[in-house]
Amino acid sequence: MDETQSSKEDTGLKGLYCGPIDFTDPMGRRLLRGVSVSFTPPTLCVITGPSGSGKTSLLRAISGLNKAHVPERRLGNRTYSDRRLPEWRSRVTLLLQDAPCIEGTIRENLAFAFSFKNALNKEFSEKEACELLKRVGLDHFGLDHPVNGLSGGERHRLSLVRGLLWAPPVLLADEPLSGLEPELAQVCFELLYEYSHKRPAVVICVLHQERFARQADTVLRLKDGTLH
Repeated sequence: MDETQSSKEDTGLKGLYCGPIDFTDPMGRRLLRGVSVSFTPPTLCVITGPSGSGKTSLLRAISGLNKAHVPERRLGNRTYSDRRLPEWRSRVTLLLQDAPCIEGTIRENLAFAFSFKNALNKEFSEKEACELLKRVGLDHFGLDHPVNGLSGGERHRLSLVRGLLWAPPVLLADEPLSGLEPELAQVCFELLYEYSHKRPAVVICVLHQERFARQADTVLRLKDGTLH
């Protein structure tokens, strides 16, 4: 398909394909060996594997945030070349493990992406933001609360809300439940599952908790550079 055609043609996601991915880290370890990912929505996939096996590297490679060798990136019938990585990243969004925030308020952290050139006419919804903040137990802060006082777990929940508000067709999440108490972790997992099935979308999470793997549509294990 011609790369100049309207991005509006992406709105109904038919499927995600990315690969085959090869990645060698700066220490010379080959973490990913011809890994391909292919999913049709709705689906929530949990990726597990030993520490250091390359799970984070895999998510970063899918999203285009590292120097992995990725011959093909495709959403539905549209292929995204290396020069179209910014557009790809607006549709294949990664929630980072350390849940970084920008300086400012909760509102500013949730709304800033909507001002980007690749926002595709998306608009920040304060109503939806407040509803999601309530579901993850952050509504008592208010939208004008500064983020610099939030705990690690609160930042993870804020990052999740930001990703859901952005509503990409593919949402990647690296340990999104880190630092959460069991009940809150369950609520956040259910939000991810609900999002994948209602949009519908592809959601891929790196998680270690077995109980969440049992609730996912698909579970894949990364070991020795390959997915099983």
